[in-house]
Amino acid sequence: MTHDDPVRKWQTRWRRPARVAGEIVLTFAALVALDWWLTGGTGFAHVHPNPYWLPVLVMALAYGTGPGVLAAVIASGLWLANVHDTPGERDYLDHLFHLSLQPLMWFVVAGIIGEVTIMRTGRHDRLEKRGRVATRNLARLTDAFATLSQTNRLLQVQIATEAHTVGHAIETATRLSSEDRAERRAAIGELVALAARTADFTCYRVTGGEARAWLRGPVTAGRRDVLPAPLLERIERHKRMLHVAKRSDRHALDGVGVAAIALPDRKTGEIVGCLILHTLPFEALNANRTAELAEIVAWLTPLLADLPQAARQPVRSAGLVA
Repeated sequence: MTHDDPVRKWQTRWRRPARVAGEIVLTFAALVALDWWLTGGTGFAHVHPNPYWLPVLVMALAYGTGPGVLAAVIASGLWLANVHDTPGERDYLDHLFHLSLQPLMWFVVAGIIGEVTIMRTGRHDRLEKRGRVATRNLARLTDAFATLSQTNRLLQVQIATEAHTVGHAIETATRLSSEDRAERRAAIGELVALAARTADFTCYRVTGGEARAWLRGPVTAGRRDVLPAPLLERIERHKRMLHVAKRSDRHALDGVGVAAIALPDRKTGEIVGCLILHTLPFEALNANRTAELAEIVAWLTPLLADLPQAARQPVRSAGLVA
């Protein structure tokens, strides 16, 4: 809370009373001047309706009972101070009734109209508040509906364009038994892309103390042929999946990818390879997706020995590195 807040609240609190007081003073000052100019200061005794009704009605209609009664008090004071009506042959009680009739009517009308004004403004404020709440809720519902509609469209597009069906996965898996090594490697790449849900990846195989690119994704280009030694050491030390969702792994993966899946040998536990996912939505690195990515280790690690003669006869094709 700053120093200006109390000042601003004080100004807001006194702004309405000051405006009401100013309007009352200006109105009665104008009427008093008009009274002296037209009637010589008789309080408009012979003018009907009396102009002093004007501020009483205006204050009661605009601001409620309080300002209306205040205007009635001032009007009554001016009326009693300026009226010069002599009783003559009139009865005293009749004269007293004649003097008090106008002030009495002013107070009664100020009270009735003022209370009606207060009820009207209170109801208006409640309706305005409900309107703001309804507008805010409508905006929230509109945003939620737009989000759901967009999600529905994305799902429809994804379902309509999804090529990786169960039949496709089975057909790809059957190609792993092909005698053609290039076809087997292409099938491995398709399975990795299907399981990782990204076609931008590189599978490295550890040979001679370094990790060299063994298989690349269909869209992968310009990536490292050799995995950085610090990243390989971290993978061999932790023997788990590294990803940028963990603060401790971000520095090691900087400039390499968003996730690194260690591929340990089942028998010895030694790291024989590593799968690097270069692009992946950040929201995909949740507990469920990381568990799915970890399942790749079970079937990809044995496939690293798929081409025993690859070291002697490297096969290179578009998007694949021996």
